[in-house]
Amino acid sequence: MYLCIGVVASNLVLELGLAGAIMGALRRFTGWFHLSDELTSGAIARLFSPSAGYAVLAEMHRKGRMGTKEVLLATMLPSFPYELIRVFRFYLPVMLPLVGAQVAFKYIAIKLGSGLVQSTSALAYARLSLPEVENHGAAPPGGGLRTALRNSLRTLMRVVPVFLVAYLFASYLIDSGAMEEIAKYSQPLTSALSLPGASAVVMATQVVNVVAGFAIAGELAARGMLTGREVLITLIAGLVLSLPRIHLQHTVPAVFSLFPRRLATLLVLFRMGVEASIMLGILMLLLHLPP
Repeated sequence: MYLCIGVVASNLVLELGLAGAIMGALRRFTGWFHLSDELTSGAIARLFSPSAGYAVLAEMHRKGRMGTKEVLLATMLPSFPYELIRVFRFYLPVMLPLVGAQVAFKYIAIKLGSGLVQSTSALAYARLSLPEVENHGAAPPGGGLRTALRNSLRTLMRVVPVFLVAYLFASYLIDSGAMEEIAKYSQPLTSALSLPGASAVVMATQVVNVVAGFAIAGELAARGMLTGREVLITLIAGLVLSLPRIHLQHTVPAVFSLFPRRLATLLVLFRMGVEASIMLGILMLLLHLPP
């Protein structure tokens, strides 16, 4: 559903000339960082809907208006504002009641920090590596509503079958219990991280469902089986273990139905690698901080 909306929305933005209006207020900022209108519009779309954002980026790439480097950058740029929005959409209303304020606010700070690192790194790389942008004039006129709908239908006929196959495959892996096998690797991890055995239960649950992982972590903390520090470290480690499931469930179906296979594979590995690297760095820092 969201994929279809994203495809139609991206074509409406392109063909009705709405991109020029959206970019107008941001051009001085984006121009200094050598960000094109195409890259910026894809990043903004990802901020509000990852599926819509991927649809915009795929359409730009298909038309030759964005290269691989720009597509990857556009997936990192909205990381901080996206996490900021999630504070009010998810962390405060869902996580806070489950794990308590002490752990929740530290976890939120970590996620915001991760997003800030990604966004600022993308801006710095764009400024240093991308050529200056000179096409910040008026957006070229589009083909109108009929063209937008025709292009949307053509794209959907191509991507929906692939999306359904990928989604069903991902659902099968999750529902069949295959993903739970990954959770078995969390038990050696608890020993390496000097965490109690109860942490393995949280991680195993978090691999399957993040909210359930929060709930169990909060319950174990309430019973005195985990300290606040152990809960925080456990949730960060569980997040790293959950990344394959998260991307398999939410990223792979959309990306592989929209982008060429090689670029789709690179995009998924890039997103997983960036997130895992930052979270592992934060995890190592937490382990070396005094209790």
